[in-house]
Amino acid sequence: MKTPVVGIIGAANERHCLYVAAEIERNGARPLILDNSPDLPFPLTMAGEGIFYYKEENLNAVGAFYLRALFLPVPAFPTGPIERQLFEEGYRAYARERERYAVWLSWMREEASAGKPFVNAPDAGLWHFVKPYQLNVLRRAGLPVPATLVTGSSEALSEFRRKYRRVVYKPVAGGAHCRLLTEADLAPERLERLSAAPVLFQEYVPGADLRVFVLDGRVIAAFRVEGENGVDYRTGRPNVEPYVADGPIADIAVRACRTLGLVFAGVDLKLAPDGRIALLECNPSPMFEGFDRAAPVTVCSQLAAYLIEKARSGAARASAGGTGR
Repeated sequence: MKTPVVGIIGAANERHCLYVAAEIERNGARPLILDNSPDLPFPLTMAGEGIFYYKEENLNAVGAFYLRALFLPVPAFPTGPIERQLFEEGYRAYARERERYAVWLSWMREEASAGKPFVNAPDAGLWHFVKPYQLNVLRRAGLPVPATLVTGSSEALSEFRRKYRRVVYKPVAGGAHCRLLTEADLAPERLERLSAAPVLFQEYVPGADLRVFVLDGRVIAAFRVEGENGVDYRTGRPNVEPYVADGPIADIAVRACRTLGLVFAGVDLKLAPDGRIALLECNPSPMFEGFDRAAPVTVCSQLAAYLIEKARSGAARASAGGTGR
């Protein structure tokens, strides 16, 4: 029987890619990290219908894929003394990354449409990027999302703050910590910046932070996290403890993933002192290495086992002609 091969889409030096790869290898399968970092020679070749190569390796042998990260094309401006040079080189860098991203996304869609299992699907990563849409989809599904405002208007923010005494804010597309809105944030010079780029504001929900990991429709791990500031547990050194997520908490987490079509996700919730549960967001490519240090059964081991199982079934379908190639 052939050794199952699991493709890991991300970066060869990213710690979660390495962590999952090591666990896959430890369980007798072969990991293949497909590095889509922007500073490397482009490694992917699409040579026709169903003929795909990563460097020199034919990807038909890969039975399943774990989509850890697909780097979005963002403007990159190298340091330089001349403004025109900054603009021109920055645009070229952006154009190059746009082309690379287009090929990676096209290839993943081809693989997925041919029946190769993905965790998660190629488009699922966009749920983190289009967070306002994610929250509205979850809210329409009847899930308990806190009141949310996305705006570049200081007037709209003032009205929202009058309605909700305590408010937190964070970037729309991620990339920075969540913070409590203070009087200093409402100074005129700060509010002027708001008109240039919108911000996501939410009603602050006090209470315990919960991170629930869902895989294939069931909760595989959950943790209670106590941060230093009570707003974003990623700041400082949080205390992480295993948590038994059952009843309504498990139901909300699983329903949220099902609503968004996520096979694997880290679901962030708040458990208020009065028992209220608030669903903050679903992360389609969650970090879990730190949580695993406190886990009775690691997230990584369960994810790797699932990927290996899918790789075996994916390879079997491919050899039987089930992918249409």
